[in-house]
Order: sequence, then C-alpha cells, then structure tokens
Amino acid sequence: MAHPETVDGDFETRFDAAVAEVLERRAEEAGRRAMWRTHHHPDQYERCAVIAGRRCCRRCLTLYPVAFLFAGLTLAGWSLWPEDLDLWFIWLPCIPATVDFVTDQLRIVRYSARRQFLTTLLLAPALGRGIGHELDDSFSWELWGPVLVFCTIWFFAAIEGNRRRAAD
Repeated sequence: MAHPETVDGDFETRFDAAVAEVLERRAEEAGRRAMWRTHHHPDQYERCAVIAGRRCCRRCLTLYPVAFLFAGLTLAGWSLWPEDLDLWFIWLPCIPATVDFVTDQLRIVRYSARRQFLTTLLLAPALGRGIGHELDDSFSWELWGPVLVFCTIWFFAAIEGNRRRAAD
C-alpha cells in the first residue's frame, strides 16, 4: 500500500490543517470551561479581575461572598433592618444594579468597574437576606419575587447587548 504522501502530494498541508483545527477546538473548549468563572466573552474581559492568572467576574467576586454572609446572618437572626421592612430593603437595592447592568448592556453608559462594585454592594445584602429567607422557608417571595423580576430584565438586556455587539 502506498504512503499518503505518494498518493496525495499535499499530505503535510492537510496534516497541518487538521492539527490547527484540533488546537482551535481545544482553545474554544478551554474558553467555554472558563465561562463559569467569568461568564464574559473576551470582548468584555474588562469586567473581570485576574486572580492567580485566571479571570473571575468582578460582580460575582463581590456579590456572592457578601450575599452569603448576609444569608448566614439572617439565619442567625441578625439583620441591618427590621423584618417588616424586608420587601422594601430587598426590592429597592435591586434597582440601581439593574439600571447599571441594563444601561451598560445597551451601551447607554460606558462600563465602570467602580459603579458596578458600588451597585453590587447595595444589591448583595438584599440578595443575602432573600437567600436567608429561602433557606428558612422554601419558595419565599423575598427571594423569588426579585429574582424572577430582575433576572428576567437582566436576561433580556444581556441578549440585546450581545445582539448589538455581534452587529458591530
């Protein structure tokens, strides 16, 4: 049986192309695996902090530790505000973070790490309080009401933002 080089003179070229394709696929897969830490595409890496050489979403780095702290404090019976004001103090802090996210995604304002950090610091105790209620009593309105309303808004803003970036 003849060697591929003798049958087809461009075996080396096809081999190099196949290797390049495999390397490209591996790079794409590595990017997808990193999405759990960043959930940002390369054109939005300014929204990430670099920790030990890996990108991590700045909003998540602020939101989740503070929210889980406040969830624990809620379960322990401590709060920044009286429980009868929970709906106000859980719903209202979601508004600045939502306005920031939507206006950034729709390119109405430029992204600002400082603004994102501040609005996330407002949001985190409210989310934590809602999580605390959820852990204490499943399907609590204090968590799921704002999650359903604001996450829906964020979801559609992100879709529209991605559509606009793809059109550019």
